[in-house]
Amino acid sequence: MNNHVQHLLDYLHAEGYPAELDEDGDIRFKREGMTYALCFDNDDPDFAKLILPNVWSIDSEPEMRQALVALDEVNRRMKLVKVHTQAGSVWFTIELLLDEQIAWERRLPRAVRATARAVAMFTDTMQCPHDAGRADITLN
Repeated sequence: MNNHVQHLLDYLHAEGYPAELDEDGDIRFKREGMTYALCFDNDDPDFAKLILPNVWSIDSEPEMRQALVALDEVNRRMKLVKVHTQAGSVWFTIELLLDEQIAWERRLPRAVRATARAVAMFTDTMQCPHDAGRADITLN
């Protein structure tokens, strides 16, 4: 295990986050009922990403069109956060290049808050009936 991984696990535990290391070497932790993963890239030691997977399940073609409108809105308005679909679900990520991965200690609270705001924005857009009418995207 890399030193930064152990340092960040210790930090998360000290801050009260239930955190654990998964089989891929990613740190998984819970915050306000959502499970995040902090993922590192062995081939690119400056790169890491915070992932909030499977936030919204997409069950139909109309819902996919509406989700694309909603995630486009989030991507346009939010700093740091990227929202995308993967395997019929909506995922949120924050990707950062850092000289030292222990810098996540300072960045993680803001990253989690930004992700939570992005989830709220996405959810509001998905639940707002007038936005559903804007979802006139044709998928190939």
